[in-house]
Amino acid sequence: MNFSIESAANPRIKELVKLRESPKRRKEHGLFFVEGISELKSLVNSGREIKEIYYSFRAIEKDEQNKVLIEFQNLGIQTVEISPVAFGKASYRSAEYGWIGLVNTWDIGLDTINLSESGAVVVLDEVEKPGNLGAILRSVEALGGAGVILSEPALDFFNPNVVRSSRGLMGSLPIAKGTKQEVIQWLKTSKRPIWATSSHTTNFLGKQKMPDSPVLIFGSEKKGLGQFWHNQELGLDWVKIPMKGTASSLNLNASVACLLYEYNRFHED
Repeated sequence: MNFSIESAANPRIKELVKLRESPKRRKEHGLFFVEGISELKSLVNSGREIKEIYYSFRAIEKDEQNKVLIEFQNLGIQTVEISPVAFGKASYRSAEYGWIGLVNTWDIGLDTINLSESGAVVVLDEVEKPGNLGAILRSVEALGGAGVILSEPALDFFNPNVVRSSRGLMGSLPIAKGTKQEVIQWLKTSKRPIWATSSHTTNFLGKQKMPDSPVLIFGSEKKGLGQFWHNQELGLDWVKIPMKGTASSLNLNASVACLLYEYNRFHED
């Protein structure tokens, strides 16, 4: 059934706001908030289940977007037209028109991850910023990474900023999260060679060929990889990204992209 909403005080609009703002609400309802047509299309294309779509009439003025609306409806997705004022209330971007969807969350427990045997796996320890994580997921997808493991992330994976920054590509990657000890056990079981980034090592990236199908470990934006990782018997190879300027470090997404690009230089197939 498809219908319309005029008032910003409508209970459905209020629920959109709660799901946009509250990790607890997202967890309780198993739903997360997505804004943007490209993000929604990416999630549909990756096989994720969209429960509802809300759009303003101006969002479908262009013929191609009206066709997208029909495609959504043909998939059995409930579509709801809402007024500009109602859309502005719900919108993450403070827009008066566009597209908003409610998408079912999925299990990202470490025991659910299904990785290709080839390709580099990225491990992020205590990642803090949703926008950074989304950008990293986009880089991993673009550069052909095998997947991403989150070690004790300090954020909600289904945060709207993760969705926005990844352009919805977070739905198409193998992704899992776990405690540090769970990740350590996974690393030992995987038997993949492990490279980790550090500003203190003298081993510069590019001086030696990266091994086949490695794990690449990165620390948090603030602290990098802490002493915990130095104390583990994992046979880590520490590497430093060479820089010519005065900056002491790179943004986390840039660091991930540098190592994935270096991997691809020697593993083009």
